[in-house]
Amino acid sequence: MNILGISHLSPSPFGHDSAIAVLDEDSNLFAISEERLSRVKHDGGYPSNVIQSWLKQSNLRLSEIDKISIGFGLEETRVGRRINEQFCCYAKESTNFKRTLIGKKNPPFYDHQYIHARTSYALSGFKKALVICLDGAGVDNGEFNSGGIFIADNGKISPIKYFPLNLSLGNTYGAITEICGFVMNDGEGKTMTLGPMAENESKADKEKIYGHICKVFPDFNGTDFRTNGHVTLDGTILQDLTLYNILDTRLLLLKRLYNKNLIGWAAQKRMEEIVIKIITSAVDLTGIKNVTFGGGIFLNMIMNMKIQQKFGDKLNLFFNPICNDLGNAVGVALEQNYQETGKNPIPSHMSLYLGNSYSDEEVVADAKKFNFRISKVNKVDTAIDLIERGKVVGWFQGRSEFGARGLGNRSILALPTEQKYKDIVNKKVKKREPWRPFCPTIIAEKSNEFLKNSSYAPYMILGFEMKNPELYPAVIHVDGTCRPQILKKDDNPDFHQVVKGLDGIILNTSFNLAGDPIVETPYDAFMTLKNSEMDAVIINDFMVEKR
Repeated sequence: MNILGISHLSPSPFGHDSAIAVLDEDSNLFAISEERLSRVKHDGGYPSNVIQSWLKQSNLRLSEIDKISIGFGLEETRVGRRINEQFCCYAKESTNFKRTLIGKKNPPFYDHQYIHARTSYALSGFKKALVICLDGAGVDNGEFNSGGIFIADNGKISPIKYFPLNLSLGNTYGAITEICGFVMNDGEGKTMTLGPMAENESKADKEKIYGHICKVFPDFNGTDFRTNGHVTLDGTILQDLTLYNILDTRLLLLKRLYNKNLIGWAAQKRMEEIVIKIITSAVDLTGIKNVTFGGGIFLNMIMNMKIQQKFGDKLNLFFNPICNDLGNAVGVALEQNYQETGKNPIPSHMSLYLGNSYSDEEVVADAKKFNFRISKVNKVDTAIDLIERGKVVGWFQGRSEFGARGLGNRSILALPTEQKYKDIVNKKVKKREPWRPFCPTIIAEKSNEFLKNSSYAPYMILGFEMKNPELYPAVIHVDGTCRPQILKKDDNPDFHQVVKGLDGIILNTSFNLAGDPIVETPYDAFMTLKNSEMDAVIINDFMVEKR
């Protein structure tokens, strides 16, 4: 059975990060986001390009898709009914680009937070788990909400509580992101990194801004997960904070009174406190010690580090690396599989190398379009040699990563040992703000040498404190922390060899320019090489350079 999962379908009021996942009868998984091929970051449109790509890779036709499921619960709305009546998406059959009916009539639309929960539970490997989901907005049970608490047991997932839209941590943090001068649903990672840069701000200013932020953020004191309806704020239902009025005078006042470092510091601090309250309340209520997380809130690596530090010795925690909306494509495919078979085929440590790979012939053909120099090389030895000599290298191998991180198949690599490499990659390659930090990849067998309280963390979703941050200035933030990919040999043998050859640690950032999606095709990689000061691209067994 071939199951096609789609994260959501436009038109939708909150459509972004459109993606597909295909689970076949042998439990093989293919997953890719529309932005990778459309080249529109956070593309929320019909996943036409990626459906075509999967059909090409698999040599299948649309008629061979047995089941389709959709991960945005609009079934009870006018838009949902219209899509259900005639479920269509764009697809390419032979040489004609046309609107083609696929699948069965009335494909299921699954609830948003429920699918976040399914994705996180399935990937965790836990038989029984508490699942906590927090994001901006989604539809469950025909109503918009901003999160939920679930118990998952032997495949079955049961909701305990949904958080209403007026308590949206995701939208509040997103609004503050806009106040800081970044883009909501894109720049939250920048807001996250501002906090440590407020270290030298006065205690008085921090107390003032924190007091203001507490009035903006919804609080969850007094939450009783056993009741239905609205979550309470110190015993009083919070009525006045909605999706459309959080950018009100309170936030505009913050912008006038404080710099963005202080605003980011206070927002991050308050969100961490609230999320820790929610986790504590949910664990106390259920008594469940296996906890996993869903929803875009949990892309916040600094918050995840604080959660790990708070609960790591008491609870078994799993941080889902595809916890945001694109991951729901995987979730709905897994949910449909569970409905059909009662089984969850995904192992506890899932590889995120789920996209396309490209042949040598495709590489050579695209390199010729740019008149680049291309030569056959030993890819591991060449990468090590170039990086040791201070070069910045694009590393393009095998299937593309699913999600927001370059994990060694679509990565830009450099030495971690000098500040200048951070500056070079930010200014001349990524073309982004100079203060933004980079992540390291660290081989698992040496992670204890570099990190305090090290644990296996293969997805760049969890922060750690470095033991000797002064030795690796290119991959640490100003607070001495980093967000590593901790890499085992079996995860990615070639990339592990490269990192091992460079003393076990390397600067690794996603292969893209600022504002662009991560590269998907050889052509995308060469366009990035052309438009940056990257020194070379190692792609398959070739080295590609400008002439």
